[in-house]
Parts: sequence; structure tokens; C-alpha cells
Amino acid sequence: MIVVLALVVGGAVALPRLGDTSPRGDERPQMTPISVGVANSVRATPTPSASPEATIAPTLTPTIVPPLTPLIAARAVGMRASEPTPTPIPPTATPKPIVANGPLLTSRLVTFYGHPDNNRLGILGEFATPAAMIAKLKAQTAAYQVADPSRPAIPTIELIASVASDTPGDDGLYLNRTRLSLIEEYADIAARNDCLLLLDIQLGYDSIASEVGRLAPILKRSNVHLAIDPEFHVKHGQVPGEEFGSVTAAEVNGAAKMLADIATQNGITDKVLVIHQFRFDMLPDKENIKPIPHVQIAVVMDGFGGPGAKSENYTTFIHNELIQYGGIKLFYKQDKPLMTPADIIALDPSPLVVIYQ
Repeated sequence: MIVVLALVVGGAVALPRLGDTSPRGDERPQMTPISVGVANSVRATPTPSASPEATIAPTLTPTIVPPLTPLIAARAVGMRASEPTPTPIPPTATPKPIVANGPLLTSRLVTFYGHPDNNRLGILGEFATPAAMIAKLKAQTAAYQVADPSRPAIPTIELIASVASDTPGDDGLYLNRTRLSLIEEYADIAARNDCLLLLDIQLGYDSIASEVGRLAPILKRSNVHLAIDPEFHVKHGQVPGEEFGSVTAAEVNGAAKMLADIATQNGITDKVLVIHQFRFDMLPDKENIKPIPHVQIAVVMDGFGGPGAKSENYTTFIHNELIQYGGIKLFYKQDKPLMTPADIIALDPSPLVVIYQ
């Protein structure tokens, strides 16, 4: 049994949790042992400690734990789902697709994750200006271009579009929604800087279909794609951050169908659909998730730890259960040592979505 520990930043509440409990039969691979520990808190104006070409120290004893999301701090970054949804700002022009027929056919996405209004939710909020963030993102992306010249690397922004909360709100959905005007602003920033925008949804009690429907006007842009974080999609009676959530294959397939319709009806580049995973029970019937035309599905192995543990878990969740494309998430502060672009590219299959938090 794997024991993990999560931390709610702001309330400093340690939440012990049991490991993977979803029934999958005797064929389940043994997971890398996970240590119990608490990550350092984020400084007010942190600077990522690892440069793209940093020299890697000898491998430490493999440990990997789930990512920590400070739900209490998240209250300040969005609006309650029950509040009126702003009218989206229509784009003045349709951005030219960066790569025809879907970026993952020929390219690799290198992504910065988080929320621009809060530096506790990831690296995206740790910069004084969007320009500073773009400069750092492009430097990290360039390291992958050097490591693998055969596959162009596209800088990508992963913005949390709906943030799970530890309180229900008036509608009882345990969810804060990022204002659409801010999402539109970052879609424009991404387009001006030849970047993609990946909208991450955490859900709470809301449905995938509801969140995708809300974001549909922005997803009509060629440079905007979708990510689903099952960790915070919990059952009624549970609280995000206190219990691990999940999404079903039917929900994922429904989201893929909505994205395919957006792509075909608007004559735009095929959509990328990213799904985060670090436990089996986050995707309990994963084998029923099926690729469809006009959508590229990439499961991203989440969680932080040493290179050995991350590589083993990548084999478990991606190589052994490959749906279409593989991806991996890296943590500048918690991964000790941080895997290099060469380390990442050498994984099998080579990750085509690389996310930094």
C-alpha cells in the first residue's frame, strides 16, 4: 500500500491519504514506494531554481508524491461558479494554426502551469509580468529543441481555468472559475508570442461537459486546447483536497467529442486533450478512453519525486497503458534532482507534452 501526504497551504493542514485503491485485478504493476513528506512553501517572489541546461546531480533514492494544490489560497484567484459568467471577448481574427492537423503529430509542447493571479498554484504566477514568464518559457522550450532537433518544441501556457476549492460556495460546487476576460487576455498573449494555451479544469462537483461548454467560445481559437485534472473531481459528500477524485472514460470521451466538434465546425487545428494522472483510480476505466479524429489525447504522468521514481511511474501509467500520446509533469522545486530535457526525451514513449510547475 502506498501512503501519500497532501498539504493545504494557508491552513497548514496535513491530510494523510491511502494509496491506490481502485480494483484492477492481479495484473497491476507494483508502484514505486512513495515517501511521506511536506514540500517547502512557495516564496512571495520565487525564481525557478533549475535552468534548462542545469547539470544533474547523482540520482537520489526514488520518491514520488502527488502534487500539492493549496485550495485555501485558491479562493482569491477566481469567481464562484454561481456568479454570472462574463461575456467572452470575441477574437478580432482567427490565429493561424501553428501546426496543421494537430501539434502533436510533429511537435512537442513545453508548458508552464499555474494561475497568473496566485504564485502558490504553479510557476505561471511566479513572474512579475507576462513578458518575463514568456521569456523563461521560451528558454525552457529551446532546451528541448536542442535536445531533440527532429521535433519542434512549442512553448505552451497551461492556465487553470477552474480552481477546486475546499469550501462549497453558494452553488455547492466547490469550485472557483477563472474570469473569462483573464483567459482571453492569456489567449491573446499566447497568440502574439507564438505559444499555445492549455486550459486546465479541476471541476470540484461540476461536470466536464459544463466546464467545456463555458470555455467553448475561447476553445474556438486555434491556439487554445484543454486539460482535465481528475484529482479534484470528487463525489458529493467529499471535499476536494481531502479525497482523491476521478473521471470516467465516458466523461473523457464526451469532452473529446465536444473538442472535435469545435475543431470541425470552426475549421481550425485539431485539439489537444491532456489528462493528468498519478493514481490508477483517477482514471478507473482508462482502457475505455478512445482516440477520435480531430483530437489528440495525451495522458500526463503527474506527481513529483526523483528521476528513478518518475521514470518507473511513467512506464506504469504511460508506456504500459498508452492511449495515444504520453506526457510528463516536472516540478522545479520538488523534483530532486530535476530531470533534464535529455532525460525526458529518452523515456519510452518520448513525452510529447512536458509540463513544468
